[in-house]
Amino acid sequence: MIRSEFIFSSLVFALSCNYAYAEIVFDGRFSSGDFSGYRALEANGNVVSGISTPSGVPGRLERVQDPAGSANSVMRSTYIADDIATHSGYRSEASAFIDPVGSERWYSWGYYLPDTWKYVKVGSAIAQILNSPDKNESGFRNPTLALIVQDNKMKLINAFDHDAITSPSDIKSIAGIDYERRELTSWELETGRWTYLDLHVKWAADDTGSLEFWKDGVLLFQEHDHINTFNDKAGVWFKNGIYSWSPGTESISAYSTGVLIGDGKETFQSMSMSVVSEPSSYMMMMAGIAGIGFFASRRRFSPGSAGINT
Repeated sequence: MIRSEFIFSSLVFALSCNYAYAEIVFDGRFSSGDFSGYRALEANGNVVSGISTPSGVPGRLERVQDPAGSANSVMRSTYIADDIATHSGYRSEASAFIDPVGSERWYSWGYYLPDTWKYVKVGSAIAQILNSPDKNESGFRNPTLALIVQDNKMKLINAFDHDAITSPSDIKSIAGIDYERRELTSWELETGRWTYLDLHVKWAADDTGSLEFWKDGVLLFQEHDHINTFNDKAGVWFKNGIYSWSPGTESISAYSTGVLIGDGKETFQSMSMSVVSEPSSYMMMMAGIAGIGFFASRRRFSPGSAGINT
């Protein structure tokens, strides 16, 4: 007879090995929470913490029902014409925590843009990953990573610099001179539907970095052994929402699922369902049961077992 302890341990292994080696380090999804986990909310000239304003900023950053009709809650970020600049830009954004340069992270989120985005004339970012400049360093530069809506296209832009000081604090940094800026990938603007994005990065200010990017489960960009961020001590952080570098004449909204951030692919469940093929809990449970069957058959047919002549 198979020992009950073996069966129990096999099932525990089967159900838990999918989750043994990594963890979700930030869950900012609005289907399961509010703004309280976000470090900062910026809109219309104001900056507040998520923990102090868990319901968001009325009219600018709000938790609402999915415009596509599902039962899930999502974030709606809204820029209204004539909004006041916040940190030298026109934005309605929610910021996650800061990750150190050198960390490896998996990011997953989705966005939904109404049809009105087809007619927006001013370029805007709907997601960013930023750095804080070091002391005596200029803060006027592109973000490390930005998802930009421009000319009816979506563009993923990356900026980086090896130098500790990109430019002095009193001099504006210039792309192509003081730091590098490149377009990693792009696709046609699609409105009225959810698009799911996944990003796997090892952040590095030298040639030890790596970056992989998927749209709806399809790999669009992959790179290893390449710099991908600025040489800053404070690290990087993810921002959700609308940001424009010049004031727009139209009021506009964008929707986001909120970001899920993990430190490894073992537990990372992409919202697009196909980032990395990982065995499901069901498959692992079946593997455990198969192992039990194999163990049982060995006991039944091995020499010396009951009913077997040797």
